[in-house]
Amino acid sequence: MKHLTESLTRAGTERPAPIKNTDTIRVFFALWPEPAIQRSLHAIAKEYQAKCNARVMRTDTLHLTLQFIGNIKRSQLPKLITAADKVSAPPPFRLELNMLAFWKHNRIGYATLAASEPALETLAATLQHALADEGFAVADGAGFSPHVTLLRNVGHILTPQNFTPVTWQVNAFVLVESVMAEQKAEYRILGEWPFTG
Repeated sequence: MKHLTESLTRAGTERPAPIKNTDTIRVFFALWPEPAIQRSLHAIAKEYQAKCNARVMRTDTLHLTLQFIGNIKRSQLPKLITAADKVSAPPPFRLELNMLAFWKHNRIGYATLAASEPALETLAATLQHALADEGFAVADGAGFSPHVTLLRNVGHILTPQNFTPVTWQVNAFVLVESVMAEQKAEYRILGEWPFTG
């Protein structure tokens, strides 16, 4: 596991958001695409923004959540890291995002896969088991729905839309802290677990 204090520079910002003096933090595990993949996905979101009457997510925030943890005490971070350290790293794998779909209940438009990716499913399930072993309450693997949120506050829900595939080489998963700064979420990558192979 690598600690990444400079990681938001990779995500397109100059410096990490300031650390709040609080014992509670909001965290999640994710796959974090390279900036070129984020830009490709952002372009798709911009293409559908007017059709959907929606708000486009910022380029540097685009990611695929493996497991949302939520608010925890900062003192619980070592247990999260222990859980992630227990995950047997798969070989790198590719995701092919090629469909824009929608969740009507929360008015979100998201990029997803037309077909399941076994390596991704296995990674998510393995991480969930490791987290449960460390005492974190997590949803079972049946609820995992891989997606990258592109649009929020969708005013006009469309039928699923196919787009030119965005191929993403996945080489690691990360632990991310979500910090509210100036009424928007900023993400700080706390650690990275590279894949082997």
